[in-house]
Amino acid sequence: MKHLLKLSFVFLLFSITTRGQEQLFKNNIRQYKTKLAVKAGKLIEEGNTISADSIDPTFKPNGYDPIAINLQPMRKKKLNPSKIYEQVSAATVIVSSAGKCGEKNEKGVLCDRIHTYPASGYIIDSEGIIVTNYHVVNGYVTKYNTTSRDALVVMLKDGTLFPVKEVLTADKSNDLAILKIDPAGTILPSLRIASKDAEIGDKTYIVSHPKGFFYAFSSGMVTDKFSEINANQYRNIMAISADYAAGSSGAAIIDQYGNVIGTVSYTKTLQHSEDESKTQMVLKATIPSSALLALIKKGNKKSE
Repeated sequence: MKHLLKLSFVFLLFSITTRGQEQLFKNNIRQYKTKLAVKAGKLIEEGNTISADSIDPTFKPNGYDPIAINLQPMRKKKLNPSKIYEQVSAATVIVSSAGKCGEKNEKGVLCDRIHTYPASGYIIDSEGIIVTNYHVVNGYVTKYNTTSRDALVVMLKDGTLFPVKEVLTADKSNDLAILKIDPAGTILPSLRIASKDAEIGDKTYIVSHPKGFFYAFSSGMVTDKFSEINANQYRNIMAISADYAAGSSGAAIIDQYGNVIGTVSYTKTLQHSEDESKTQMVLKATIPSSALLALIKKGNKKSE
C-alpha cells in the first residue's frame, strides 16, 4: 500500500512538473498583430523612430563594406526538433514597417490606424544585430510604400518592440540586409551561422511568420543548389522543401545542429506548361549562409 502511495505521489509530482512545460495555443492577433501595431504607434508618437525618408539616402544597395560582428562558433551536437524550435524561435523576430497612411475614407474621415506589414528576421549578435531580406527593408524605403513610412521596427517573441536604429549593410543581389537595434542592455538570444554551405539531402528547419501565423515551425531538406542572375549579378540559391509563405521573408534556415545555413528569399510557383492554372510545385529559394558571411568580418567570440 505504501509502495502504491509513493508511486501515486511521484506520478502526481511528474504531472504537475510537465504541465508547466506544456505548449500553449497562441493567439496570433492579440499576441502579435495587435501588439505590433499598438507598440509601434507609441514609438511613433514618442518620435523614437527613423522614418523611411531618413533611411532612404543611406540605404546603398552595393555601397557597403563588410561589418565586424562577434560571431559564435557553429554547434556540432545534433538537436531534436523541439529543442531546435525552442532555440530558434527565441532568436527569431518580426520585422515590420509601420505608420499612418494619412488617407481619408469615403466619408472624409482621416484614417488613424497604424498599418504594419510583418516579415521575418533573426538575431546573430546578442547586442542587437538582426538579419532580414534586402527586399524587406527596400519595401519600407521605396516611394511605393505610402502607408507605413513612420517606423521600421523589430519585435521579439515575448512582444518587446525596438525601433531599427541603422541599416548596417546590405546586398541587393543576395537579398540580404543587416540591421541594428538598441536592446538597452538586454542580452538577446542569438543564432550561430554555419561556416560552410549545406548539401542536397541535408535536413532543414524554419521558424517564420507565414501570412500572420507567427512563429510557425516547418521542416524539410535541401532539394537543390543552383545559380541565377539577380540585380545583374550571379548568386547562389539553395532550394528547400520546408514550407514557408509571404511573411517568412528574412527567416533563418536551420540545420539539425541549430546553425543558420540560409535565409529565406522567395517562392516561385511552377505550373504546367499547357495549363498555367495548374500548380505542380512551389520552389522555395533561400540564400546560403556563405553569402551572409561575405557581409561580415568575423570576430572571435569564445565557444560556450
